Formats: sequence, structure tokens, C-alpha cells
Amino acid sequence: MSISMQDNQGQNSTKWNEFWGNVTPISEIRAWDFYGGRQWVSKFAPRFGKVIEAGCGVGRYVFYLKRLGVDIEGMDFSEELIKNLNKEKINIDPNVEFFHGNVTQMPYDDNALSGYISLGVIEHFIEGPHLPLKEAFRVLRPGGIAIITTPNFSFSQYYLKTRRYPKEVIKKILGYPPRPFFQYEYRPKTLKKFIENEGLYISRYEGCDLLYSFGQLLGAHPHKLHERSIPYKLSSQFERTALKNLGAQSICISIKTAPKMYCFLSGELKATMDSLRKFDVPIADEYQDTDEAKLFAKGAQVKFATSYLINPPLLDVSERICDFTGTTYQTDPVFEDFGFNRNVSPAVLLNPSISLNLSTNHLKSTWRRRDLKWN
Repeated sequence: MSISMQDNQGQNSTKWNEFWGNVTPISEIRAWDFYGGRQWVSKFAPRFGKVIEAGCGVGRYVFYLKRLGVDIEGMDFSEELIKNLNKEKINIDPNVEFFHGNVTQMPYDDNALSGYISLGVIEHFIEGPHLPLKEAFRVLRPGGIAIITTPNFSFSQYYLKTRRYPKEVIKKILGYPPRPFFQYEYRPKTLKKFIENEGLYISRYEGCDLLYSFGQLLGAHPHKLHERSIPYKLSSQFERTALKNLGAQSICISIKTAPKMYCFLSGELKATMDSLRKFDVPIADEYQDTDEAKLFAKGAQVKFATSYLINPPLLDVSERICDFTGTTYQTDPVFEDFGFNRNVSPAVLLNPSISLNLSTNHLKSTWRRRDLKWN
């Protein structure tokens, strides 16, 4: 049976234009970790080769990763959104590229990209995620990294759907139309299986973002969260345990494998399949004893370096001394301290070794309400 656009809102550009019209690129950047996962995205985004965020929304990760030295561009299916982004980027970074496109038919040759980022996109396809995942496999080069997240069917989702179920039954009996489709929730293992079916090798798959789930469950999301609240205390205690798999998001790090792959640490076509026994990413033999390689040792925990700061005030622009060069620099009016607990100048962030070290060991987690706008 065909599904009308009214019943299928997951791919309704009008609905998405209304949604993205409620936020700005700057407000989304300054919300930082309102939605968790930055610890994964910033660490595993390739520093060599072209990267795409397929379904970029207002581009907060595109702008951010560009500052971390990632050669990234953003694509979205909303033409109106892209037009607005290309006007507004002058206030953040005029050199960032955004374009209108379809995640199931991307304008790249086969084996062209080193990275594919999809954050909360593939769950909106009512027919399932087969087509966007197939396209991700096509455009990635050997050794290319796919970072894919979807909503998880977390304990809070289960509770909320259980509460709604009696009302839905009554509405069905009374002849009300069914709730329009918007998205699926995929548990980590389900997401893993979908991605594997399209030929990608799963390096890591987990759940994350317990803070969102606890806040949603206990009614403290998004306006009543603070460091003394129960959701904050519980999520802080359990985020580094196996219970994180009950969080609001599922995330998979996957790789397009081949006998010879591009090395994550150098961009050279020298890595072999054997490296994936020891590391989460392809690493050529001559780099396997480096400090950078140790960051990606198999089984290393992916985490923030600090507990969440809840709704902290915006940082004023100020002068600081870079911990790596000893030079003076100014903090950024939009990115503040770039989300790290170290002082680092914008130029130093472009160094892949420093960027990867910061993204693995020095992420400062900050949660701000995403429904606020800043000029």
C-alpha cells in the first residue's frame, strides 16, 4: 500500500523546514552536547581525505569538524535549508561548503570519500535504511570510515510508548487516523545488522547519551536539568558502564574493507586487514607503534574527559595561552573553547595528531538547552 506524504513525515521537507526554522547554526553549535555523541564523531572523523555529512541539518558538525582539520562538506535534502545555510555561514566560516542533495544518490564517484557521517538520518526512511546505507558503501574508499547514529529504543522510549499505548488503542477503535510515520528507533545490534548487510565492517557499535534518556523519563528534559538533579547523577554514574547501551542513541563505526586500505593516520594506501585486529581503524604497519595509534587500540573506551556542565553561561571572548605552543590567542566567539578542557589555538587544531589527541582525551562535555537562540 502506498504511503502519502501526509502519513510519511520522515521525508517531508516542509516539516523539516519548520523544524530547522526553530534553531540557528550558532545556537546549535552552542548547545554542544544536548544530543550526545560528540566523543565518537570528533574522534573517528578522518583527518585525511574528503568527508561528507549526509543530512547535515543546520551544519553544526560540519562547522565544528572543519575547525578540527577535517576536510568536510555538508549535504541536505532541504533546498530551502541549504540556501539559508549558505547565507548564514558568513557569520561562522564562509569557506565551509553546503549543497542540496539526496543521501540515496550522492554526487560522488565510487570510492571517493574517506568519511561518511550520518547523524539521525537513516531512521526516517519508512522503507528502511537500505538505500542510504548502500550509497554510503558505494562512495567510501577502501578504509573509509562511516559514523552512523540513530535514535535507540531506550528505556525512556519504551516507557513513553507504553504510556501512550492505551490512548492509541482507543483512537483506533474510534476510527481516528494512525499517527503519521516520522522515524524508527534502532537498537545498537539492529543498526549493526543493517550496516553489515550493505557490506561494511563493524568496528564499534554501542549506545550512548544516557542523560537524554534519564531526563526524558523523569520529566526533567529539557528545562529542569541541573547538576543536582537525579537524571544528571544517574547518567554521570552509568555513562561509562554497559548501561550506556540503554541511552538515547545507537552509534556504529564501520569501515569499507579491502586487502589494501587508506591508513587513518596518514591517508596513504598502505593499511591491511590485519590492522583491524588491533585497532578500530585501518593503520599502516609503520604507524602502529605511534602514540596516535594507541588512541585507537581495540576496546579503548570512548568517553568525555569531564562530567557534563549543565546550561553554563556562554564564554566571553578572552585571551589565552595555548598549552601546545605557548602563543597567545583569542577564544572563538561561536565555538568558545572548542569543547576541550585544554587551551588550544585555532591553528594548532589543524594538526591531525593534536586534534586526535584532544578529541580522544580532552573533550569537555557541555549541555545547553537547544531551544534557545543566540544572535
